[in-house]
Amino acid sequence: MKLGDYFRGIEYYNEALIVKVNFPQRWKVFPSKDGNIKPAKSDKAAGEYYYYGNMNLVTLDDIFGVIKETINVNKDMELKLQLLSEKATELKELFEANPYEKLVNLKFVIEEAKPEKPKRKYTKKKKEENNDVVVAETTDADKQEEQ
Repeated sequence: MKLGDYFRGIEYYNEALIVKVNFPQRWKVFPSKDGNIKPAKSDKAAGEYYYYGNMNLVTLDDIFGVIKETINVNKDMELKLQLLSEKATELKELFEANPYEKLVNLKFVIEEAKPEKPKRKYTKKKKEENNDVVVAETTDADKQEEQ
């Protein structure tokens, strides 16, 4: 997740830290859990928000943390809505293809994802061909002849 895709600026006003962001219009925004950081919708542009808090109570990291959480929640919601649409299509096809008597026993089960097993690492060893190799041995007499 890139905060830079949404970040538009930082301002200081009196004792307030203000971070300006721009989100898609359909996104929801929310304050921090402790209420020290609040969002305010801009009157200037659609999707523009100001997250602000008293600089004596919050840091920029705190504000960025709330913004990141907002981004994560909204992206997760988008993924869920997309999945819901896909599953609704599958369910519609299932209802069209099966009789009522069979559908009465329909159950929804969420399977746990199987953890991926780490792949074994194999090291390839060079296979030496078993050719008949004649090794020439040098004798003292051969050495003397070469000289």
